[in-house]
Amino acid sequence: MGISKTEAASALTDIESTARRSGLLKGYNVAGPILMVWGVIWAVGYSTMGFLSPEQWGLSWLVLDVIGGAASILLGRGAKGSAKTVPGWKIAAGVLTLLIFFAATYTLFRPASIDAAIVFPGVVIGLVYSGIGIAFAPRYLAIGTAVFVASLIGYFFVQPWLAFWMAAVGGGGLFVAGLWLRRA
Repeated sequence: MGISKTEAASALTDIESTARRSGLLKGYNVAGPILMVWGVIWAVGYSTMGFLSPEQWGLSWLVLDVIGGAASILLGRGAKGSAKTVPGWKIAAGVLTLLIFFAATYTLFRPASIDAAIVFPGVVIGLVYSGIGIAFAPRYLAIGTAVFVASLIGYFFVQPWLAFWMAAVGGGGLFVAGLWLRRA
């Protein structure tokens, strides 16, 4: 006894849905450790901002961003057997694009306050992750929304300790989000 066209179409739809879900979960598994690295980078970077003068922030972030970019490439390469991986040059290009965007924005718009300069990366990263979540991977929407909202809460309510707030909620939040993705 054979199966009908409707049953075959339904089975193919189920297979495609399962394959998409499997790919999404593998992607989360690869991205989790990368997010954890960036959580540590943010925690160290924002904590450093709390102790250094603003003139020293650029160099400290440059060093941390290079470390984070290199770690992202290495972690992405090490996961080749577990999911579709993004080539290292694409990760590097993405990190570089964000760095150039931040530098250009700060140069063009010169934040009116140090606090705005501190919060801006959290707001932008929150927006980027939310967009990824809406388009492709739903857990990123939760991560992006949390980073975005926490950044604004810090800006409006925690200004004397804003750099440390961003270290805790931005860095800590990304690290915990990485654990959440890895366990998906």
